[in-house]
Amino acid sequence: MWIYLLLAAGVFMGWSLGTNDAANAFGTAVGTGVVKYRTAVTIIASLVVLGAVLQGSGNLTSVNDMAVNNAVITTTEEAGAIIKEGGKEAGADLALKAGIKAAIIFTCAALTVFIMSYLKFPVSANQSITGAIIGWGLFHADYSDAAVRSTNLAQLGKFASTWLLNPLGAAIISFLIVTLYNKLLANRMSKLANYDKMIKIGYLVAGAFASYSIGINSSASVTALYYGPEVEGVKTNILSNAQLAATIGGIAIALGVLTYSKKVMMTVGNSIAPLTQVEGFLVILAMSATIVVMEKTMGIPVSTSQAVVGAVIGAGITKGVKNVNFGVFKNIGIAWISSPLAAGILTYLAAVATQGFLS
Repeated sequence: MWIYLLLAAGVFMGWSLGTNDAANAFGTAVGTGVVKYRTAVTIIASLVVLGAVLQGSGNLTSVNDMAVNNAVITTTEEAGAIIKEGGKEAGADLALKAGIKAAIIFTCAALTVFIMSYLKFPVSANQSITGAIIGWGLFHADYSDAAVRSTNLAQLGKFASTWLLNPLGAAIISFLIVTLYNKLLANRMSKLANYDKMIKIGYLVAGAFASYSIGINSSASVTALYYGPEVEGVKTNILSNAQLAATIGGIAIALGVLTYSKKVMMTVGNSIAPLTQVEGFLVILAMSATIVVMEKTMGIPVSTSQAVVGAVIGAGITKGVKNVNFGVFKNIGIAWISSPLAAGILTYLAAVATQGFLS
């Protein structure tokens, strides 16, 4: 029974992520009126689960590596030594503590994302998880060790740099794509037969691909801390099947998409900059291109929320700076920074409160 209670925190994290990240796939499609909200969330939920089941397990490692560096979970070697010395009872205790730590971290991160979603701000759920993990590490990890500092601070620097590089890169790519389209193709495309149908099909294909990508990239994030391989037939965490862990994450995200994603979706689609139907489609392409480039160059999970907001701004600027509502963007920017900080502070306080039991 305790396993299900602990997993509930991960499901809450996935639900919160789904409420926020649905906008990344279909926010501009819904905002420009090309795709109905109900159609959008049905496609997102379905493709997120599919991406999670087929490929989501491949991203467990990056989150787990950061968790190891911040004293959230033990390495396979350390777990093996504990089990060898203490037997199955030691393994069961190790799995329980790992599950409790994961539940604490996911609860703190999920609360942060939920509050931001309620306020209609698109934020990065992955970075909120990162902030929560680092918050735990600031209390428990041995920062007097130079090796720990060099590893953890370098990771923190990478994640912080994406707050600027990710949306800026998306804005530049989007600006270039929209500018080229308006100069070279806009007049020709508008004269084609079935123009409106072509736009809708383009949105559906791009949104479906983005949804599948969310399933791949984010499903593992919401259950990774519950995952650990078996050592000598003994579980080191409460989930030992990588595909099952990713699938649970995908289903949790889908629930958030289906139940509470409209607020953030409309913020991305309408509030930052007015877009034409084609510009909204090009924004999704720019966002997807940015995510691919950032993941290849940075080697860490990046925020699709930050990329799509940057892409909307880039598209809006093609018609002039005054076309962009920088007041809304300022609030979103504050939320980007404050969400991982808030998650980190909450988790740090939780680490202080539980130090006698989980240290």
